Amino acid sequence: MKYTKIEEANGANLQGYINADYRELVEVFGEPTKFQDGKVDAQWLLKFQDGTIATIYNYKNGVNYMGAEGLRLMEIQKWNVGGNSERAVERVKTEVIDWQHRLHDTGKSTNNWVTAWKLAFPN
Repeated sequence: MKYTKIEEANGANLQGYINADYRELVEVFGEPTKFQDGKVDAQWLLKFQDGTIATIYNYKNGVNYMGAEGLRLMEIQKWNVGGNSERAVERVKTEVIDWQHRLHDTGKSTNNWVTAWKLAFPN
């Protein structure tokens, strides 16, 4: 299903979660729509063709909220998915799964980014 990036997601509430790393989300959805100070470090705001609004974001676990004790973007593995219905989680997961299948079909691993990152920055 196709989607577009949007500037605002009024009325979006937490609907569920997705397990993915930052690089995977960037590969699927592009650079985050906005970086915020405060409670969120990265966020994507999306509108799917069927009108479903979805937001993907970390919340109160990154360096913006917790300082040096917080997770860096590359360390975050569980992301919040907000939206205007439970379909938001389904739509986001479908896009990530489709991307993983495309990688598999080309013989690439979804762990390439993670492996490269861990080799480059072991700590």
